[in-house]
Amino acid sequence: MRHTNYTVVLLIVFVHLIFSQYVQAQVRQLTIDSAVKLALDKNRDLQVATLETTKSAQKVTEARSYALPNVAGSAQYLYYFNKQVSFLPGSFVGLPENQLATFRVGGSNALFGGIAATQPLFQSGIKSGIKAAQIDEAATTEALADVRANVVTDVKKAYLDVLITQEQLRLQQQSIARNEQALKDARSLLAQGRASRVDTLRAFVTVENLRPAIIQLTNRIGITKTVLKRTMGLDERETIELQDSLRYEDSQVLTPSADVYFEAVQARPEVRRLELIEQLNREQVAIQTAERRPKLAAIGLAQSQSQANNFRIGDYNWPVSTYLGLQLSVPIFTGFRTNSRIQQAQITRQQSEVQVANLKEIVRAQVKIALANVDEARLRIETQRQTISVAELGYRITRDRWKQGIASRLDMSDAELSLTQAKSNYLQAVYDYLVATVSLDKVAGRIK
Repeated sequence: MRHTNYTVVLLIVFVHLIFSQYVQAQVRQLTIDSAVKLALDKNRDLQVATLETTKSAQKVTEARSYALPNVAGSAQYLYYFNKQVSFLPGSFVGLPENQLATFRVGGSNALFGGIAATQPLFQSGIKSGIKAAQIDEAATTEALADVRANVVTDVKKAYLDVLITQEQLRLQQQSIARNEQALKDARSLLAQGRASRVDTLRAFVTVENLRPAIIQLTNRIGITKTVLKRTMGLDERETIELQDSLRYEDSQVLTPSADVYFEAVQARPEVRRLELIEQLNREQVAIQTAERRPKLAAIGLAQSQSQANNFRIGDYNWPVSTYLGLQLSVPIFTGFRTNSRIQQAQITRQQSEVQVANLKEIVRAQVKIALANVDEARLRIETQRQTISVAELGYRITRDRWKQGIASRLDMSDAELSLTQAKSNYLQAVYDYLVATVSLDKVAGRIK
C-alpha cells in the first residue's frame, strides 16, 4: 500500500513538471500590430479610462434625475413617558381669562407614516446641469481616446526599442565574427612568418573587448521586453518573441506643415477635450448664475397617524391627511456666496480659453518638430546606405592588403570599426525614422 502511494506521488510530480515545462515553452509571437491590439485589450491605464467613461455616463443620468419627481416614504414611532401637553384658555374650565389650562392628550404610543412627493416645475440650473454632464461625458470620451493614442504610441516605441536592441546585438555578433576571423588569419600569418606577434595579440584583445557588449545588449533585450510586456499589460513571466524587423519603407508622403497642423488641431483628442472643458466651464457659470433665480416646485403629502396607550395595533384608528400645493423659493441674500461662485466659474472659463490657445501652439510646435525629425532621419538613412557600401568595399580591400602584408593590423582594425560604425549608424537612422513616424502619427492625431 505504501509503495502504491509513493508511485502515485511520483506520477503527480512528473505530470506537474511536464505541464510546467509545457507552459513555459509557450511563446507568444508578436507583430507590432498584434502588440497594439493586445495592449488595447489588456492595458490597465486604458481599462481605468474606460471605466471613467462609464462613470461619466452615470453622471448624466444623475443630472437628469433632478428634473424627475422625488418621492420619499417615512415612518416614525414615539413612546411618551409623559404625554403631550396642550394649552387652552382658562375660561374653558372655569379659570380666569388671564390664565391657561394645561391638558395631557394623546396616547403613550404614537405612530406616524406618510409619503411625500416633490416635482420641480421651474429650476433653471437643472437644464444647465444636464448639459454640463453631457459635455463632461464627451470630454471623458476624448480623454479615453487620448489614453488610447498614448498606449498605441508607447507600445510601438517599446516594440521598436526591442527590435533595435536585437539588431544591435546581431551587429555586435557580426563584428566579433569578423574580428575572430581576423584573429585566425593573424595566427595563420604568424605561423608563416608573415605577421608579427603584436598583430596577433592586438587581434585577440580586440575580440575580447567586444564580448562585454554582447552581455550588456543581451541584458538590455530582457529589459526592453519587460517594458513592452508591462505596456501591453502582459504578465511579466510570459515569454514573447517579436516577428517584425527594423526596415525602412519610404511610403509615407508628407503633407505641408500647415496641412498637418490643421489636421492635428481637428483630430487630436486632447485638443477636443480641452475645448469641451471650456464649454463645460461656460455651463458651470450658467449653473452658478441660476442660483440667483427663484425655484418653483409642486409638493404633496399623504400622511396617517395614530396614538394609543396599548400595543393592540389592530384596534388603532388611522385618520389620513393629504395636501397638494406649490412651493416657491426666492433667494434674497446668501452672504455673497453666490456672487463669489459665479466669479470663480468665470475665472475658470478664462483659464480654459488660455489653455486651449496654448495647447494649439504646442501642437503647432510638435508638428513642426515631428516633421523635421522624419526628414532628418530619412536623409541620414540615404547617406548611411552609401556609407555602408563604401565601408564594406574598404574593409574587403584592407583585409586583402593585410593578408598580402601591404596594410598594417591597425589599418585592418580601422576598416572593421568603420564598417561596424556605418552599419550601426544606418540601424540608428532607421530606428529614429520609425520612431519619428510613430511620433508624427501621434502629434497629427492619426491614431484612431
